Amino acid sequence: MQFLRGTITAFFLFLSFSLFAQKATYVANSGVLVQVGQNKVLIDAFFNDGRGRFLAPKEAQLDAMVAGRPPYNNLSLALATHAHPDHFSPIQIGKLLFTNKKLKCLATPQVVDSIEAVMDNFEIIHDRTLTFPLSRSWKSYTQEGLTVKAAYAKHAGKSNAKIQDLIFLVNFNGKKVLHLGDANMDPDRFEELKLEFEEVDLAFVPFWYLTSFYGAEVVRQHIGAKKVVAIHIPENYSQQSLDKIRKFMPDAIMFEKAGQYVSF
Repeated sequence: MQFLRGTITAFFLFLSFSLFAQKATYVANSGVLVQVGQNKVLIDAFFNDGRGRFLAPKEAQLDAMVAGRPPYNNLSLALATHAHPDHFSPIQIGKLLFTNKKLKCLATPQVVDSIEAVMDNFEIIHDRTLTFPLSRSWKSYTQEGLTVKAAYAKHAGKSNAKIQDLIFLVNFNGKKVLHLGDANMDPDRFEELKLEFEEVDLAFVPFWYLTSFYGAEVVRQHIGAKKVVAIHIPENYSQQSLDKIRKFMPDAIMFEKAGQYVSF
């Protein structure tokens, strides 16, 4: 009887966690798995090339994503901010979509073109690779329990001027999660987006935003998220630079090790 009670208690605890979980788990580099209740969204998490500087998902992680093994079971959406190999692999996301027959990917035209260029039978997944118009205003996509707003921003760095980068704002029935991709730190662009009025619960921000007073102020004034997570941190990042983040935004969480998570 005691064993039965324990089993029932464990079941209801698991059920409660599944229904009410609000957490984001670090995959690698800028890649995260965000779960709110039963909705799970992967962002920039399906790649295997860290460019020799950034953490990349292990082969076992990628296999788990494709096979739909926990915690990657029952994925709701896959998002890709831009077509750089440390954020996105056309082969990996192609496998993901071929195996998960109902899963949709929201991305830039460059991302979808990259998938089409390397995947045989691309027409099978074509209808589930959705792009947003090249627009400076917010555009929306909605499915059960989720609304994704996306807007284009310049990619950071002059050498990346031709790279299409999306800022994603995912609304999980009232819980809002922001992912900047590699968006240029441009106050004027953020002023246009009016993110400070969105009441963002969790924001994923490239680490370089937080290494100066100026960048930290951009995050505070133009995003105003309740929680801020620094991503895209190089594997051998100097302690001095990490200390800058702690100085200019002491409440920021730094994602450095796979499996780290934050509740929100």
